[in-house]
Amino acid sequence: VTDNVLVGKENRLFEIGKRCVCLTVDLMCRGCRAVIGMVYTSTPKTMDHKRFTFCLSVADIDSYVLGSASQTLAAEGSKEQPVTLEYRGVVEQQLTEMKMLVMSMAQRLEKIEVGLQEDCDDI
Repeated sequence: VTDNVLVGKENRLFEIGKRCVCLTVDLMCRGCRAVIGMVYTSTPKTMDHKRFTFCLSVADIDSYVLGSASQTLAAEGSKEQPVTLEYRGVVEQQLTEMKMLVMSMAQRLEKIEVGLQEDCDDI
């Protein structure tokens, strides 16, 4: 949820009912290492809406930062963007521009090196 919350690394089984078993990871306080909630990492189809949501134990939380609910799970990557055709096109365009820039810089460097070599030959 914030930098003060650690997401556990180990999955564990969480049974909601006889036919409803999920995989979760613990959410822990960075300061005291107390478990303050969990994140559902795998759910049955009927609980897909809970997958990768932060479920905090209200009794275990002393304070909450407003706006922190809009943050995402580290595994999802807060700065990662879903790969869509539009996004792919933008990335390919940026890569093409970067290749052109690198090639241009390589040509300039080659000219500079040739000029330096000629200056050295003149001496």
